[in-house]
Amino acid sequence: MYLTFLTLHNISRWLVVIFGLIAIVRAFRGWLSKRDWQAQDDQFGKFYVMSFDIQVLLGLILYFGLSAITVPAFRNFGAAMGVTATRYFLVEHLAIMLIALVVAHIGRARASKAAQAVQKHKTSAIFFTASFVLLLAGIPWPFLQGVGRPFLRLFGLDF
Repeated sequence: MYLTFLTLHNISRWLVVIFGLIAIVRAFRGWLSKRDWQAQDDQFGKFYVMSFDIQVLLGLILYFGLSAITVPAFRNFGAAMGVTATRYFLVEHLAIMLIALVVAHIGRARASKAAQAVQKHKTSAIFFTASFVLLLAGIPWPFLQGVGRPFLRLFGLDF
């Protein structure tokens, strides 16, 4: 089950990134060109937040039940905090991703409540961009020393 959830968590990361980029580009285009709020603007914002929700849910299943890093670390939390990679996944990755998710949700809620189209776009652009920057900062990219993971993991095959 671990490999299945890890693969789904990895694949869903790319969906979050793709939907996030589309939502951000649409928000900035709408804001800067002062165009009307369209159903697709709302849809891509929704897809970004929903895919992020699924991503975090998969991550929490790994975090609390399946991870070979975090589950054993709960037995001796103090010692685990002394190991860079363990601390990263136990605290830093989780905290950054939860904050990014909350920022995305706040942005979507505020945009949906805005009265004017330009304000909807502006709110989406600001909050989705902030969320996306946090998302990118929290991903264990392959180039990160000690915590990096492959770009793509498919059932034990790393790319």
